[in-house]
Parts: sequence; structure tokens; C-alpha cells
Amino acid sequence: MRRAAGTLYSNRSNTIIRIGEDCVGHHDFLPTLCPAGSFLIIYSDTDPHRGSFRNLAAALQPCGIVPDQIPTASNVFMNVPVEGATGTVTVKPPLSKAGDFTVFEAEMDLIIGLTAFSALQSNNHAFKPIHYEIE
Repeated sequence: MRRAAGTLYSNRSNTIIRIGEDCVGHHDFLPTLCPAGSFLIIYSDTDPHRGSFRNLAAALQPCGIVPDQIPTASNVFMNVPVEGATGTVTVKPPLSKAGDFTVFEAEMDLIIGLTAFSALQSNNHAFKPIHYEIE
């Protein structure tokens, strides 16, 4: 078990979330959620499925949040290495395994949406349920 010493801040430098226990210790904070255009750019997919951005936008709509209000995502458990020499970013299968977890402690009232990254390349070409728990 790793103890993370991480904090996520708002655009006004307020503490939003503190990161507690973390079984994996490797997460992605680079790419945003994938709108339809990303599937074309990253994967040359000319007929993309709904994707994580549209799934999240649909889930947040009842809260009055429109797509342009959705910030860059924290891609927990995603494995997105950056090649140092070229700057190439790739999406690879996660390093996490069933039962791994990360504890996030909210420091303010938040509306949080969860969605699974739905690119075939990021989940070993298998769409399967991802179990989560919010306390």
C-alpha cells in the first residue's frame, strides 16, 4: 500500500481533494475525456462510439452542468506514459488490478462525475464493468 501525498487544487488555488491511500500510485492527469473528435485523432476511428466525455456530459446534465463546464479529467488508474525524447503520449492498458483503490478526500462540496475511459486500447480491448464505491 502506498500513501500518496497529493492534493488537487481549483483554478483559485483552493484545496479541492486530498489523495490518501493509493494501491497503484500511477495515474494520468494529461489527456482530457475523449469527445468524438479524439477517437479520430488518436485512433483513426471514423465512426466512434459515445465515449467517456459524452457519457459524463449526459450524467451531469441533470445537475445543470453543460459540456463546456466540464473541466479536464483526473484519469484515475489510466496508464498514459510520455516518451521523454519525442513527447509522444500513448494510452496503454492500466497497471492496476482488481481490488486496487485510491482514496480521495473532498475538502469542499463537489459534484463529481465518474466515467470509464472507453477506448479499446486502454482496457485490453474488453468493455467490462468497473466497480467503484463512494462513501
